[in-house]
Amino acid sequence: MVLRQLVEHAQAFGWHAYTPVSTTRLRVRHQPPYVLSDEEMCRLFAAIDFQAMSSYSNKALVDPALFRVLYGAGLRVSEALNLTLADVDTSAATLRIRDSKNGEGRTVPITGRLAATLDTYIAAAHPAPESSDHVFYSVAAGRPINQATIYMRFRGYLANAGIPHFRGGPHPHSLRHGFAVVNLRRWAEQGADLAVMLPYLACYMGHADLRGTQYYLRLTADAYPDVIAKAQIRFGYTIPAPAEDKP
Repeated sequence: MVLRQLVEHAQAFGWHAYTPVSTTRLRVRHQPPYVLSDEEMCRLFAAIDFQAMSSYSNKALVDPALFRVLYGAGLRVSEALNLTLADVDTSAATLRIRDSKNGEGRTVPITGRLAATLDTYIAAAHPAPESSDHVFYSVAAGRPINQATIYMRFRGYLANAGIPHFRGGPHPHSLRHGFAVVNLRRWAEQGADLAVMLPYLACYMGHADLRGTQYYLRLTADAYPDVIAKAQIRFGYTIPAPAEDKP
């Protein structure tokens, strides 16, 4: 982006200069994403888990597993809804992600606890499983849930948990944010080298480059001040201080 701007400036003065191809779009965030606290997360999952079964909807069966996949594996909502039974290997504790945002597939490991949750859910939700069936479905296994439906359900769970909703969040993608923040916080507490861990997190979450993952490091430092000292050791030159800290 910087090189393109320099070239355009030179061309404006009549210079002959090659314009490099822009391969990455610059994303401008107008509002920081909302990261649910540990206490809010507990209340949210309590609201999701303790809903009554209904003959009109299968959400009481589907949503406890679906939202745990979003939070426990850091998936985008579209990635979770696109999962088929062939993509889930509970014995190896892996999920195969196809047609992701960046157009590249990946296979991600999950915890044994999440694998067991999925194993129990699939046995209940897919009594006659077909490999092409969607893991999370609305009416029939061949019909995935609409993302707008997931958003509306999430709004209802927030209300039941007493968590206010406002412009900018929380929303289902907040669970993906929470996955990144929780892992970065845990690694910092364990004394892990965050410079080494960031590429692993970027690959796991399907980021095209490290910029999105470094953004999560900034969120982690803001939410948990004890992390900022450890982050500054390796990333002080790339992550600017908040505006109120600048002289």
